[in-house]
Amino acid sequence: MKSKRPNISIIILDSLRLDTFKKLDDEKSLFKEFKRIEECIAPAPWTLPSHASLFTGMYPSEHGAHETEEIKSLEIERIKLRKETFISELSRLGYHTYAISANPYVHPIYGFNEFATFIEETYFTDVFGSVFEIPKSAKEVAAKYRNIYGNNPIKIAGSLIKENPALAAALIEGMLFLTPINIAKKFKAKFIEGWPLEKGGKKIVEKVKRLKLKEPFFLFINMMEPHDPYIGVKKDVDWSTSFMKKKPEKRAVELWKKLYYKASAKALGYANQVVNNLAERFGDNQINIVTSDHGQEFNEHGFIGHGVMLHDEIVKVPFLLKMPSSFNIEGDGRYISLVNVKSFIEEALSGNKDAAKRLYSGRIYAESFGIPANMSIIKGIDKAKIKRNEKYRIRVFQ
Repeated sequence: MKSKRPNISIIILDSLRLDTFKKLDDEKSLFKEFKRIEECIAPAPWTLPSHASLFTGMYPSEHGAHETEEIKSLEIERIKLRKETFISELSRLGYHTYAISANPYVHPIYGFNEFATFIEETYFTDVFGSVFEIPKSAKEVAAKYRNIYGNNPIKIAGSLIKENPALAAALIEGMLFLTPINIAKKFKAKFIEGWPLEKGGKKIVEKVKRLKLKEPFFLFINMMEPHDPYIGVKKDVDWSTSFMKKKPEKRAVELWKKLYYKASAKALGYANQVVNNLAERFGDNQINIVTSDHGQEFNEHGFIGHGVMLHDEIVKVPFLLKMPSSFNIEGDGRYISLVNVKSFIEEALSGNKDAAKRLYSGRIYAESFGIPANMSIIKGIDKAKIKRNEKYRIRVFQ
């Protein structure tokens, strides 16, 4: 007997901005039965606080999982999410909860630990972020010291030895064993599988096809294809790009933007394959959402990347929605927010046929609290510009 409760899926196409989606949507025939909601606002300009808002129904200033001048992204114990999310609510209602994440910030060590099944597909990127692969038991502490020493394994290992000799021994042993495997993995990714434009989306599609989903289910997916890097060398987009003393060349920015567009097309194709597979296997009794956690800027306002500013290119994201035919999918207002997804799902499961209206609010905002990463250790960084941008920002939509 099929489940009476609708199955639910949310696919995040990480870093996909609205205008890029609209151009691709005009070119391709994808997501045919989905409603497009154009005025969707991401509550934060980078992954961790935006996902935390999606799952908690709170703005970053409420849930607290965000950067400050003192707290940065690799200080996991200080920045991770500590609030309960609607994932636990769904579990209590009898839902089987699954997550497949290609983003290292959407991970149990950052507080996203309520999924019954969590599948990590970080592909070519991990919290440590270098050719050295380390055991999971050491990642959180290693990330803390990477925040201080960058990718210097000797200094990181030295600090670990002082703090926790047993963990340091596990780190060194793990690096010696895992690093050759990881180098082979990265070689294959770059020269065979198409990294950096391919960041695990193809593997995620195959994982979904093989995943034995038990109904009713909640399936969450994060795909990283639109996210930087795009060329895979030092002269690529990252947290520091907009804060270097030396500005990137115009032709480099144009290349990044061209590759971003290509990667975004790839991600949309993968997401379309996933929703089609779910429809074939489980029919129409589903609530499907395809959206993004933030966008990406390519010097439109003198800024490149994401994580700090609240320009349209960063906070306006696509939002695609499909619901069972018994629901009224029309909204009531101009703007929707990822913050409202929680209440929308709750209303839909309570039987409210106008639940889609809960996505809208008369007043929506996005906020940031400074720069997510510690860049003071980077050679060539403009420390004065960093200091100027370590501040709270808010943008209101109404």
